[in-house]
Amino acid sequence: MGSISTDPEAWPSVTEELLPTTLFKLAKQFPNRRYAEYFTDAANVADGYRKISFEDFANAVHAMAWWIEGHIGKPEVANGTETMVYCGPNDLRYGVLLLASISVGYKMLFPSPRYGAEAISRLIDQVNGKVMLTHSEPFPVVSEILQKRSMRTFEIPSLETAMFAKSKPYPFTKTFEKHRLEGFLTLHTSGTTGFPKPILWSHGWANSVIEYLQLPREVGNFNTASHFHGKRIMFPFPAFHTSGIYGQVFFPLATGTTVVLPPPAESPSAAMERVADALDFLGDDPDYKIETLAAPPPHTEYLAQNPALLERIARAGTFMFGGSNISTFAGRTVSKKMRVVNDLGSTELGLWPSLERPFSNIWDGEEVKDLWQYTPMHPVLNLRFRPVASSVDGDVGEAVLVRDDKGVVAPVFHIFTQEQEKPLGDLFIRHPRHPELWKHYGRTDELLNFITTEKFHPAAAERQIGAHEAVEDVIMVGTGRPKAALILRLKEGKSVDGVWEVVEEVNKSSPVYARVDRDMLLVVTEPFLLTAKGSIQKKATLDLYKTQLDKMYGGSTP
Repeated sequence: MGSISTDPEAWPSVTEELLPTTLFKLAKQFPNRRYAEYFTDAANVADGYRKISFEDFANAVHAMAWWIEGHIGKPEVANGTETMVYCGPNDLRYGVLLLASISVGYKMLFPSPRYGAEAISRLIDQVNGKVMLTHSEPFPVVSEILQKRSMRTFEIPSLETAMFAKSKPYPFTKTFEKHRLEGFLTLHTSGTTGFPKPILWSHGWANSVIEYLQLPREVGNFNTASHFHGKRIMFPFPAFHTSGIYGQVFFPLATGTTVVLPPPAESPSAAMERVADALDFLGDDPDYKIETLAAPPPHTEYLAQNPALLERIARAGTFMFGGSNISTFAGRTVSKKMRVVNDLGSTELGLWPSLERPFSNIWDGEEVKDLWQYTPMHPVLNLRFRPVASSVDGDVGEAVLVRDDKGVVAPVFHIFTQEQEKPLGDLFIRHPRHPELWKHYGRTDELLNFITTEKFHPAAAERQIGAHEAVEDVIMVGTGRPKAALILRLKEGKSVDGVWEVVEEVNKSSPVYARVDRDMLLVVTEPFLLTAKGSIQKKATLDLYKTQLDKMYGGSTP
């Protein structure tokens, strides 16, 4: 394959370029270097193993661009204002479509197929999407969307056809200087507190992301430099998610990473089984060995509960999780076998720069319990932490990003262009002895705002109660109410009696207004509604049980 140095300065600088320009340039410079690898067959990983070079990927983009022009036509104005929508399997066609659509002059919308037709239709309405791209077996939600709205519909080439197409170059002459403000991709918020909202990425946004990924070492030991530059990383994140776009586009182009997609799977449990199969197949040969595995929180939780599977996966050495928090049990279990790194990210800001963490729990000469929970923020972020609430773990602060026009302008300010400060909605608790270490604690939209005007963050309480063997899901309630309550979904055959003992323990460390009385437990049987990341859609779930909650609160309505 031909490895490169893991020094971030060894990879060519690709700032102030449009993404297709970067790909086509690197494909000429490193034609045989592996861009990505993937598996098409979950039952037989050897038969389904594919290697994609930079030249292969560039050819795929050229061919897809010609396909778009030939089937859909060019937009009236090739400036990214016209939107195409794609909802398909978790494969490399997302990255190919993204770069090909830029080449032709469109932008893409990648909605999560896990949302309902109503939520996705609202997103399409907001971006005025008129073209729906599908694969050979469209998801049911796509048919439901097309029943709600009229769209031109086209089936894109198969994965194998797309990835191994031979094509003449598609002409692309746009420059970053002239087109930096144009949008190229719409993703969306997680929908935790309502319908997901569109978020537009511009070429200027992408450039800031690449500047973050290519920070020089003298500015600090940026963790992406060690975990991604020149490395091989297995990446079972959904392709429609920010992380998936990083894996298919930003990491290979900005860091020379080879991203390996495991065999397709329909659930977190199946995905991690397929990851283990792929790791076994690739083995420990330096040209094929996976050095880092990155996975969403639900996958991490499953891994922690299966010791034999963890033993197989531990050969990767480093485990990264992102998207939301994981349980203490999962973090501690996996960290006994692998270095666990908590990489923060968001759709608006992308991957947060942070400083390197060691392979042990030693920080600044001292052993730090559960170091994997903490992030040493990179100074380039220019963060401030604004106190907002209390919790059972201490004072909670919201991260506020301050614009720095003299340094790297954070990606978020390419979305909120008029802002000088941007509250990120992410909450943190500072380590008591190491002030540079911050533990992600939740989101501001999860804060409980009682009618007494007091505030409480329920994350730690929910985690402690949710760790009980009888509990399947739990939400703490309190916003607009006089006191706290719990919605509990129990595992089959379990009773609430044992759970109450844990609730009493949580009450001891909670302020009076956040303590839960015995008669404020609402036990339900229906599964909670989930976001695309696997976290609970709290607002939608609370709406589902509003009548029962009102009755439990004696008829009071928030």
